[in-house]
Amino acid sequence: MHERAPNRLLNLGDLHTRSFREVLQQLDALEAKDDISYLHPSKRWEYPWALERAQLAPGSRVLDAGCGASIFPIHLAACGHRVSAVDLHPPQGLAAMHGVRVDYRKAGIDRLPFPDWEFDAVFCISVIEHLGREGIPAVLQELGRVVRPGGRVVLTTDYYEDAAASLWYEGPGERFPVDWSFFDESLLRELILEAPGFRVDGEVDLAVDWSRTKAEMRRFHGYPYTSVGVALIRV
Repeated sequence: MHERAPNRLLNLGDLHTRSFREVLQQLDALEAKDDISYLHPSKRWEYPWALERAQLAPGSRVLDAGCGASIFPIHLAACGHRVSAVDLHPPQGLAAMHGVRVDYRKAGIDRLPFPDWEFDAVFCISVIEHLGREGIPAVLQELGRVVRPGGRVVLTTDYYEDAAASLWYEGPGERFPVDWSFFDESLLRELILEAPGFRVDGEVDLAVDWSRTKAEMRRFHGYPYTSVGVALIRV
């Protein structure tokens, strides 16, 4: 079978591979132990993909930028990594519920409360599309500031055929408009793939059959867009 490009669009077939299944089993088991954390459907692909691309050594110093109440920092800490997590509304008491240490900080990811080169890897999972396009270059510069040279910034974001389209949530429950940004190929290349201070870690595959993907994604998470994952190496 042809090996998939490391930087790619969400592929539901990945969820059935052994490596993805193992991570998802661990995430599900952790999430079941509390009533605070969550695991959004698209992140069932994004988190295993991100772990695969981060290539973390044991005991790595890592940051989850824009963590919300995600179970992901808990999983990273349970794996033995030294974890910091930043959000404007960090969860209270979540790490203690799981018996792990996570250094939660209340801050925006455009002004991170850490020194230069603090981390081996930074995760930014489905966050930057909520910041507004004009703020993305400064955010990437800040993420690059806190990761060591040669370290990775691993990010995912919402991706669609036209970044100017008007989209709606069409899954179970109430229908509502998408009021955050998303990327198309042109915008992804401009703001992410060609971001100064980084190089893309490996090949990029953005090939997509939108007629099939839109229907598939509506069934999967209620939206017509998909996700794209990109790993950047700090130069």
